[in-house]
This record gives sequence, structure tokens and C-alpha cells, in this order.
Amino acid sequence: MTEQTKNANAGHIDRESQPERELNLNNLERIPVYTIEAGSDPLLSFKELWGNLDFRRSRLTYLTLFSLLVLYPGISLLFSDDPATMFKDLNQSMLLLMLVSTIVIQWCVFLLIYISSYREQTGLAGLGFKRVRALDFAWAGAFLLAAFAIMAGLTWFLAQIGLPMPGEISLLIPTDPTGRVVWVAVSATAAICEETAFRGYLLTRLRLLGKLQSWVVPTVISAVVFGACHSYQGLPGFIVITVYGAMLSLLYIRSGSIWPGIIAHFFQDFLALFVPQ
Repeated sequence: MTEQTKNANAGHIDRESQPERELNLNNLERIPVYTIEAGSDPLLSFKELWGNLDFRRSRLTYLTLFSLLVLYPGISLLFSDDPATMFKDLNQSMLLLMLVSTIVIQWCVFLLIYISSYREQTGLAGLGFKRVRALDFAWAGAFLLAAFAIMAGLTWFLAQIGLPMPGEISLLIPTDPTGRVVWVAVSATAAICEETAFRGYLLTRLRLLGKLQSWVVPTVISAVVFGACHSYQGLPGFIVITVYGAMLSLLYIRSGSIWPGIIAHFFQDFLALFVPQ
């Protein structure tokens, strides 16, 4: 074979393989472009990380949001009179009835959220219910230490400006054995149901429906509504619980799971049996 023939054959082979090489190069270029675009969209990243890519709103979504944003806090605002007046005649039997009623109402709210989340095609996983990790307990422990310090400082500051926390709140803590057992159930119920409602559902659904790029607006709304639901503790209680709700929202967002908030919330309420309020 002559040198000229060899060169002609080599040129023929190069021309045949060139489209294939160009196709491979094009394919390689498409991959990073897609990844960069997806990662640059905070809303898309949120949907992917929090299991809400398949979210579909329904009429039940709006009913659930209305219940959490209007009905739930509205009922609490009806009892936002002076705590001294509201709790002065509260005996143990009345307290027990009130606590049991609270348990029933909160689990009804949880059931509504449970059904709504599955109608939305995300399930509870889309609210942050993931596998419980040892890290979740570490998050909860660190949060409790910080929360106790911040809440104590805020309570002291409010007292200095003439807004002391009402001492009558301690009357909500049962003193008889049966009531104390019920209080443990109340603590577990509040931890699961309130974190599911105000962190898991409100934060994610407000961001999804509003197509918001950040957590700021959902966090503010969730914290204020959470505080309003505790308005029976008076204005100082509303302020303290609103700040506490914002802190729980930050814990939820930073940990990427609902469990640290549930664990911390439970122990915060449970320890009221032993720590003077």
C-alpha cells in the first residue's frame, strides 16, 4: 500500500469518527449545564431536598391552611383575656377536662394535615418526616440549651419594660398524679401535632404556593401564628412564644428534619412538671 493510499484511508476514518466525537462532546456538555441550572434555583432545590417535587395543591390544601392560619389562632384569641381572671377559678377537674380536650383537638388537626399531605402527593415525608437519627437528638439538646438562655433573657427584658410573664400560667401544670400523666400526653401531642402544623405544613406549603425563593416569609408567618395560638398567656406570652416559634423554624430548616423540633418541643413542655414556670 502506497503512502498516499494510507493517508487517504486515515482521512476517511477521521471523517467517519468526527460526528461520533462531536456527539459525545455535546452529551458531555449537557450534563453540567442541567446540574448548574437546577442548583441555581432555590425553589427547585427546596422541592427536591424536602420531597415535594410531586406536590399538587388541592381544595383540602386551602382548607388546611385556613384552619391553621385563621381558625386555630382565632379560637385561642377568644380566650386572650387577663390570665389572672381566666385561671383563678380553674380546679384540677376543669384543668383535666381542658387538657384532654386539647389533646383531641390537636390530633384532629394532625389528621387533617395527614390526609391533606397525601392528597398533595407528598405524604408526611414532604413535611420533613424522615428516619430518626442520633443527630436529631443532638440538634434537640443543643437547641434546648440555647432556647432556655434566650427565653430567660427575653422574659427578663419584658419584665424590665413592664410586661412580666403572668404567674398564673403555672396553674396550667397539674399537681395530682392523674393530671401529671395527662400532662405527659399533652407534651407528646403538642410536640408532634404543633411541629407538624406550624413547621412541617405551614413552612413548606406557604413556600410552595407562594413560589418563594427563601424561607423568610413562611418563617415570619408561622412564628406569628404560633404565638397567636398561645395568646391565652397574654401579650408577654405571645411575644415569647412567637420568638420561640421562629427559633423552632430555624431548627427545622437547618436540620432538614422535623424530628429535632418534635424532640425539643416535647422536653420543653415535659420539664414544666419539674421546673418552676
